Amino acid sequence: MSLFSNAFPPLIAGAAVIVSGISLQKYWRKHEERFSIIWLLFTVGLFFWFVGESVWMGYTLIWNVEVPYPSVADDFWIAGYIPFFFALYFYVRIFGSALSKKMLAIAMGVAIILALATSFMLINPVIGSEEDMLTLAVDFAYPLLDVALLSISFLGLLIFMNGKLGKSWLLINLGILSNVCGDILFSYTTLQETYYNGHLLELFYHFSYIFFLLASYIHTKEL
Repeated sequence: MSLFSNAFPPLIAGAAVIVSGISLQKYWRKHEERFSIIWLLFTVGLFFWFVGESVWMGYTLIWNVEVPYPSVADDFWIAGYIPFFFALYFYVRIFGSALSKKMLAIAMGVAIILALATSFMLINPVIGSEEDMLTLAVDFAYPLLDVALLSISFLGLLIFMNGKLGKSWLLINLGILSNVCGDILFSYTTLQETYYNGHLLELFYHFSYIFFLLASYIHTKEL
């Protein structure tokens, strides 16, 4: 399980980057004004996450050392949120005229509920934790960044769910939601000092990359 847990994520993350890159090639040629930069940002975000997974694998399988936390892998994972967020934002902005006040209210409600749920789950472990401020900040950063991504991607789902892009946007949301679950559980178990390499919660990250891979593939078929 430990070997699978460390070797599989870079493989599936790399596959997601490749499929996203293929999509980028298609849209760069045919939709330069609308999708070139957006899909470039998607691909860059996934690439940063792939590098993070590779660094983690390097710690565990190549150098055979205990992974520090936070580590260089966390730098790449957190950096990946930036292009990913802007890709979602620019995409939704193109079709912003289709957004109604009701859609915005629903998305805002979902974001608030998720943020409160995340804070509620982590506040008790934080109070009882003896971790330094940097570690605590990273523990909170992942789930809160996920909530930011999910909030904007949920707007996209509301816009496209009845159209031909509905499937790909549903998969994007499922991928981000899987990250939300994985990161909340990772932060919780880390604060409780119950996390170990090969923990079952890592499956959420595996599912996330699979969802992103499928979203890129299906998007090229739908548009």
